[in-house]
This record gives sequence, C-alpha cells and structure tokens, in this order.
Amino acid sequence: MIDDAFLVVDKPQGLTSQQVVARVKRQLGCRKVGHTGTLDPLATGVLPLAFNRATRLIQYLDESRKVYSGEIELGVESDTLDRDGEIVSRHEGPLECSEKEISDVFARYHGRVTQVVPIYSAIKNKGRPLYAYARSGVKVIPPKRQVEIESFTLLSYSPPLVAFRVVCSKGTYVRSLAADVGRDLGCGARIWSLRREKSGPFILAQAFPLDKLMEKVALSESLPLISPLEVLTHLPRIVIGDSEIKNKIAHGMMIPLDLISMSSSTFNVKDEIVLVDEAGTLLAVARLNQDKESGSEIEELRMSRVMMPQSS
Repeated sequence: MIDDAFLVVDKPQGLTSQQVVARVKRQLGCRKVGHTGTLDPLATGVLPLAFNRATRLIQYLDESRKVYSGEIELGVESDTLDRDGEIVSRHEGPLECSEKEISDVFARYHGRVTQVVPIYSAIKNKGRPLYAYARSGVKVIPPKRQVEIESFTLLSYSPPLVAFRVVCSKGTYVRSLAADVGRDLGCGARIWSLRREKSGPFILAQAFPLDKLMEKVALSESLPLISPLEVLTHLPRIVIGDSEIKNKIAHGMMIPLDLISMSSSTFNVKDEIVLVDEAGTLLAVARLNQDKESGSEIEELRMSRVMMPQSS
C-alpha cells in the first residue's frame, strides 16, 4: 500500500495530465491519485501527484509561483496558441525581428498583466469547459484574468524560434503570453515547446520520468515519495503531545485553545495551521474558529482536514 504522499512526475509530451494520473493509478493499483496543476499535452516537466489522503491537502499547497522554459515560434498562429492546433495564420515575408525588439516586447509583460483565457482551455462557462464550445464550433467570449509576471527572459533567438524562461503566478497561460508577443511584434506567434521547471515547492530536480517510474513500480522498487509536511512548510505549525487531544483531533472535534496553551493572537484568523505530533507526523490541518455572534472571540481550533486515523 502506497503512503499518503506526493510524487513529482516529469510529464512526457503527448499525454494529458489526466492520462498520466490514470496510468500511474492503474499501475500502482492505488484508489486515489490526483494532480495539482494541469499541463497541456504539448508541455513536459513538473507534474505533482498526490496519493490517497494526500489528495485532501492539494488545496493547502502554495503553488502561487510557477517557472517555465520553452520556445516561441514566430510567424505562425494556431487556434490552440501552440503547435498542436490548426494553423489559422502565417506571416508573409521574412521575420525581421531583432533580439532587442523581442526583449523590449518581453519587458512589457513584467508585473501585473491582463490575459485573455485561451478558447482551448478547461475554464468553464455555464458549467462547460471552453474547449468543448470551441470543438463544437460554438462561439463564446473567453474571460480575462489578472496574472503576475515576475520575469520574462529571452534566452536565445534562432529564427523563427525564440527560447525563453518565465517566472509567473499560478493561472498564467504561457500560450496566451506567446500569442501576445507575436501580436506586438506584428508577425504572430505560437508556443513551439514548453517545459515546467517549478510549481510551488515542487521542482524539476525532484521529477521522475514516467517510463522510469513505471519500471520501478513493475520491479516493486521504492518510489521517490515526498511527505506532506515537506510541502506544507509555508504554514504555521503546532506540536500536539497530549493523547486525549490527539483523540479529539482524530474525531474531527474542535480543540479549545487553552488545552494547548495557545493564544489566538499568535496566528491570523485566516491562517491554516498544521498540527503534528512529537515525532513530526501530520495529524491535521486546522483553522482558528471565530465566534459567529461577536465576530471577534476566538476560543477553538476547528479541524479543516484530519489526516490521522481514529483511535479505537
């Protein structure tokens, strides 16, 4: 039986994120497997997977910062904004963009940026993903969203391919960024290749190629699992030693703050708090319970996600 843990797969090109999950789930015979951030079939790189009860913790991960590298192809536009889609436009004539011109356009996208969500995306409109409308030929107005671009760097330029690296916020569509660059340069563009190097606490150095992972599973070898506590270091932590309190936690009961000698002023009311035992085992994720009537009195910890089994 596999542990409640995370594992980073180096997603191969050509598979959807869900296909990777299905393959791992089938090979491991694991009941629950989830992923923490979708990658397009074209993209490769960091795809974090959560196993069993670790799937309960996905919402508490800090994956607000992403890092991608790849190539933008100038002079070609497609309906999906990458090379997997149908070509809708080609630039006539030679590409006369210089590295300086490309770098200057990249610089426009530093900071807070408004993006139009690609029509081929999983964002839903009236309960239906945008790609479903696009595939059926139904026109919808895609939403806009605010994202943060920390850095957008030109690595090299060998026409028509522009190698780049971008550090950005969660929710950024790099395909849209490439299309915007092409529009600003006046020649159009699409993503040619894309590799995710980092997603929050998960990095490429931890990523295991899918085929190698399948080999390890077939040989019953140990997997490079990551414990939940390793990826929840951004959350404050309380050590629980009392067995009666642990039993209350296991049953999802609220814990009075005076039982754990804790002051509510130590934490923000919006903070999620990690509860661990003396051995460093994750017991639960909890939150300060604010009195509904006064809106200010905080006397208890309410369990958000219990990770320990109930005692008999």
